[in-house]
Amino acid sequence: MEYFAGLDVSMDETHICVLDRDGAIAHQGKAASTPAAIEVELAKAPICSRVVFETGRMAPTLYHGLVERGVPVVCIESRQAHQALKSLATHKTDRNDARGLAHLARTGFFKVVHVKSLPAHAVRSLLIARKKLVGQRVTLENQI
Repeated sequence: MEYFAGLDVSMDETHICVLDRDGAIAHQGKAASTPAAIEVELAKAPICSRVVFETGRMAPTLYHGLVERGVPVVCIESRQAHQALKSLATHKTDRNDARGLAHLARTGFFKVVHVKSLPAHAVRSLLIARKKLVGQRVTLENQI
C-alpha cells in the first residue's frame, strides 16, 4: 500500500502526518525542524512514496537535506496549498495543516515548486549584500 506524508514546517518544530491511499491516518508526530530529526520521525511510519511541504524560509535547507537522505520530498506552492487547506480543516492548527498537506500529497492536487540549489542561494545572498553596500556607498558619496 502507498503512504503519503505532509509536513507543516515552522521554525522550531515540524508536524508530520502520514496517510494511506484511502486517507486513513497511519502516523502522526512532530520533530525538530531539521532534516535529521524529520527523517527519524518519518522512519517510525511506513515508507512514504511522496512527502509534501510548503515553500518558506526553511524550504531550501529542508528540501536538500531530505533529498540527501533519500526522502521523496516535494515542495509545493504555499498560496495554492493555503487555499486548499482552508476547505479541508475547520480549525487551523499545525496538526490539521500537516494532515491537509498529506491529503494534497495523496490526491496529487498541488503545484510543484523548483527549489534552487544551495550554491545558487549563496550567490544570491552575495549579490544582495553587494547591492546593499553599493547603495550605502552612493548614499555616502551624495552626502559628502
